[in-house]
Amino acid sequence: MPQFSDDLFLGSAPAYVGTNTNSNLGNPSPMSVGFGPMGRVYLYDTTPAAATTAAVLAAKTPTQATTYSGTALAYGTGGTTQVLRTDGTTVTQLDYPRALSVTTGTGSPTNSVVTITGYDYYGQPMSEIIQTGTTQSTTVKGRKAFFQVYSVAFSAATAVAVSVDTTAIIGLPARISDEAYIVDTGFTGSVDVDVGTLAYGYYSNTTSYNTQSITNFTAATPGVITVGYAPPSGTLVQLTGSLGTLTGVSLNTTYWWTYVSSTTGKLSTTQANYLAGTYVATGGTTITSGMSLVPQFVSTPVTPDVRGTYTPAGTLNGYNKLVITIGLTAIQVGPNATTTGLLGITQA
Repeated sequence: MPQFSDDLFLGSAPAYVGTNTNSNLGNPSPMSVGFGPMGRVYLYDTTPAAATTAAVLAAKTPTQATTYSGTALAYGTGGTTQVLRTDGTTVTQLDYPRALSVTTGTGSPTNSVVTITGYDYYGQPMSEIIQTGTTQSTTVKGRKAFFQVYSVAFSAATAVAVSVDTTAIIGLPARISDEAYIVDTGFTGSVDVDVGTLAYGYYSNTTSYNTQSITNFTAATPGVITVGYAPPSGTLVQLTGSLGTLTGVSLNTTYWWTYVSSTTGKLSTTQANYLAGTYVATGGTTITSGMSLVPQFVSTPVTPDVRGTYTPAGTLNGYNKLVITIGLTAIQVGPNATTTGLLGITQA
């Protein structure tokens, strides 16, 4: 890591704690050099602007596949500004990293795949696919926290005006894999804890991303998988174990997962099929044991943010502070820290 604070001892832990060599806990002092490596508490102190419609792209009605980039993007509302990056590209920069959304106007929209490209807070290139859908006056929210937006590409005509907006879904500065690492959340000037919504970072040591036994895989159209904790939609997964007589799927092959319920989901063979809602049909005999679901930890345009996001319970207005107290572990700060430990897998 580039630097760390010395307000806590972050060196290697001694081989013992205390002087009693017969008990690790019987005599906890004095210690020769301290106890470590330790984590620390980080205050994420923000004053987010109100979520604003058309803050990134003013309403457009493309008649064919069209890409808007650079100065064609909107800025100046909802805390957005126009910035010239050192690589010479012009981007719309947000006040804080946050997820974006796509809003359709009135009429009869035709579905278009909207691909937003840009950069996260640490300068990593990233992209996200958000579909407009076919329902008028509808807002579809993304899950990735953009800091800068370079382009917005429509795959096809939309038939109605479509805008790209900012949301109240705020990106987190470090990978969060469990609510327990959020020590406190404060918002709207109250001493009460803000009961917002936390979305975990896309990373392996969260419950939903662990390798799990499949307790049921139906032979049906489509085949439905049951596990202990269903991963979020868009997660890339593979199957291991034994197929038995189940047909239509293969072991050690990458599929795109669609979340159905907290314990069930369906598979698609390609990202295009996932976006289109085309799922794998299975035949043979339903499986109730002997197979596992193995998430693949690669970020794609349809996976969640690699660090995670937080949506306050209150309304962002540009002057109420959002303060999140985050407990960081030894793998996130100090001499044993790693970039992956702090920031999660590479954003894409």
